[in-house]
Amino acid sequence: MNILILGGNRFFGRKLAQLLVEDNHSVTLLNRGRVDDGLGDLVQRIVCDRTDYSAMKAALDGTCWDIVFDQVCYTHKDAKEATELFAGKVTKYIHTSTVSVYDYGVDLTEDKFNPQSYTFSKEIHDYMQNYKEAKRQAEVAFTKWASFPVTFVRIPVVIGSDDYTERFAFHLSRVRDGKEMYFPNLEARKSFITSDDAAKALYFLGKNDFSGAINVASPQPVSLKRLLEIIESKYNKKAVIAEKHHGDNHSPYGIEKDWFINVDVLKSLGLELVDIEKWLTEFTV
Repeated sequence: MNILILGGNRFFGRKLAQLLVEDNHSVTLLNRGRVDDGLGDLVQRIVCDRTDYSAMKAALDGTCWDIVFDQVCYTHKDAKEATELFAGKVTKYIHTSTVSVYDYGVDLTEDKFNPQSYTFSKEIHDYMQNYKEAKRQAEVAFTKWASFPVTFVRIPVVIGSDDYTERFAFHLSRVRDGKEMYFPNLEARKSFITSDDAAKALYFLGKNDFSGAINVASPQPVSLKRLLEIIESKYNKKAVIAEKHHGDNHSPYGIEKDWFINVDVLKSLGLELVDIEKWLTEFTV
C-alpha cells in the first residue's frame, strides 16, 4: 500500500514507519525535516509544515494514499484543513488522538466523549494552552467535515526509553539523583502505553476496517505509587516525595484522580497489548 505519515520521524511515529517498511509498504514521511528519522532510503520524504495550508496543497497535488497516519494534528484548524487537503486523495485516515479528550474517570469507554454532539464556543489555536480542548476540537472537525473514514486512536501517556519529551526520564533521574518530586495523588491510577505498542496498535488499525473512536492502551492501569516503587527497585533508592508543588518538582504524570480507559473494543478486534506493570518491571535502566 501507499502510505503517508504526517510526522513519523521520532518516537512511536518512527517505529510505525519501520513496521510499515518491514511489511513492504511504500512509506512517505511528511514533516519539517528538522529531525533525522534514521530510515535512510527506506522511506520517501516530503519536507513541509503541515500548518502551512498553501504549502501542503502544493506538496499533495496529484497524490493518492491508501492510508494517512496523522501524528501531528493538534487543533480544529489542523483537522479541518486535513479534510480539505485529503478529500478524494485517501482511502483511510488514522488520527492519533488522546485520552485527554476525557475528563477524570475510571474504565472510560469511547462513548464518554462524542465528537458528533460536542459543541464549543471558542476555537483553540494554540494547543499548548489547552491540550484537552484542542484535541477535542480536532475530533469534532474530522467528524463534521471528513469525506473519508477516520479512526480516532485515543492513546494515553506513551512511555519508553525513546521518549523525547523526557517525561519518563524525569522520574528515573529524580529517583536516581535523590531529587524531590510532587504528585497531587500518588494513589491515582493512570493508563499508559509503551512506544512499541503504540506503533503496533496504529499498524494493526491500519490493516483493520474499523473507523471511529477507539481506546488504545495497556490493558490495566498502574498507580503512580506503584510506578515509583518499580523505579525505586531499579536504583535501590527511595523516591523523595515533596508535600507541595514548587519550581520544577511537579511530576509530568501527576494527576488528582484516577484516569484510565477501557480497551474492550481493541480487544474485540483481536489486539491486546503488553501489561504496563510487567513492562516497567522488565525495563532496564
